[in-house]
Amino acid sequence: MTVILIPAYKPDMELLNLIDALYMEGFSILVVDDGSGPEYDLVFASAGEKAKVIHNPRNLGKGAALKNGMRNLMELFPDATHFITVDADGQHRLHDILKVRNALGQGASMVLTVRDFKGKIPFFSRLGNGLSRWVYTLLTGHYLSDNQSGLRGYSVEYIPWLIRVAGSRYDYEINVIYHADRQGITITTVPIRSVYLNDNQSSHFDPAKDTFRIYKQLFASAKGKVAASVIYEILIMIAGIIFGRKWWMITVPISGIIALAAHIMIDYENIRDRFIRNGWKGLDNITHSIARAIVYTVGTGILLSVLPMAPFMLVFNLVVLIMAPIRYNMHRLYSDRTRQHEESEADPHKQQLSLEQHNHAS
Repeated sequence: MTVILIPAYKPDMELLNLIDALYMEGFSILVVDDGSGPEYDLVFASAGEKAKVIHNPRNLGKGAALKNGMRNLMELFPDATHFITVDADGQHRLHDILKVRNALGQGASMVLTVRDFKGKIPFFSRLGNGLSRWVYTLLTGHYLSDNQSGLRGYSVEYIPWLIRVAGSRYDYEINVIYHADRQGITITTVPIRSVYLNDNQSSHFDPAKDTFRIYKQLFASAKGKVAASVIYEILIMIAGIIFGRKWWMITVPISGIIALAAHIMIDYENIRDRFIRNGWKGLDNITHSIARAIVYTVGTGILLSVLPMAPFMLVFNLVVLIMAPIRYNMHRLYSDRTRQHEESEADPHKQQLSLEQHNHAS
C-alpha cells in the first residue's frame, strides 16, 4: 500500500481538490496541518473526510511537518510499503504522482522527480535551482538536474533514518538527498513538467531566509568535504608564503593528501558504512579527491609556466576555478549516460530493437 503524505500550511481549496483526485485513485492519504491556525479548521475538517489529518501545535516548517507525518505513518497505516510526499498547493499533478507510484511499484526504493523547467518559470525558482544544482554537484560529485522538487517517493523502511536527518524547513529536503547519496542509496529520477500556479504565489518559500537555511544545512552535513577544502587552501597559502613557486610538485599533492586525510577522519563512520554497504564503489568520493589532487598538481605546473610572474596561490586558485565547470559538466555527462543506459535496460522495446539491429548487422 502506498500512502500520500501532504504537509500543509494555510492551504486553500487546491488541497481538497488534490485529496479528491488522490482518493479516486485509491491512495491512502495523511495530511499534516503545520500549525495553520483555527481559521483553517474547516479546510482540514473537510480533508478529514477522505484523509487522516494530524496537527502540529504551531508552525514548525515543512521538514518538521514531513517528519511528524513519517513518525505517525506506520501507526496509522500499518500495511504501508511506500509513501509519496506531495505539496498541498496543487502544483504536483496527479499524472506525475502516478508516475512516482509506478516507479516504486517497479522496485525503486527512493524516487526523486525532476522538473523540466520549460515555459514560464518564476525568476527566483529558476535561479535557485540552478545555483543549488551547481553547489550540490561540486559538493557531492552527483549531478541531479533538480534537487528541490517536493514530489518524492520512498520505501517505508527508510523512515528511521529520514526522521533523523537534520532540517525543519525547506532545508530538510535537499539534506535528505545528500544523506541518501552518502549512504549509497540509488535515487531513481522521474521527469515531470514544471507547474507554477499564479507565478508561485501560493508558495511559503522565502527566497532569502530559506536559501540561507538550505546552504547552511547542506554545508553542515558536508562538513568533512568543506573542512578538507578549507584545509587545502590554508596549506597552499602556507606553502606559498614559505616556498613561493618552488617545490610545487611536492606542496600541491601533499596538501591534497593532508586535506583528504582530514576529510576521512571527520567523516570516517559514514565512509566506513558506505564501503561496507557498496564495496569499492562506495569509495568513489575518495577516488575523486585523489584524481582532483593529481589534476590540480598538473594544472598548477602548467599555469606556473604560462604565468611566470603570478603568485603561487593565485595560480592554484585559477586552476580550481577552471576545473569547477569542467567537473560539473563531467558529472552531468556521466549522469546523463547512466540514466540513458538504465532507461534502455528498463524498456523492452528498446532492448528488442537493439537486438534486431545487432542481428541485422551480423
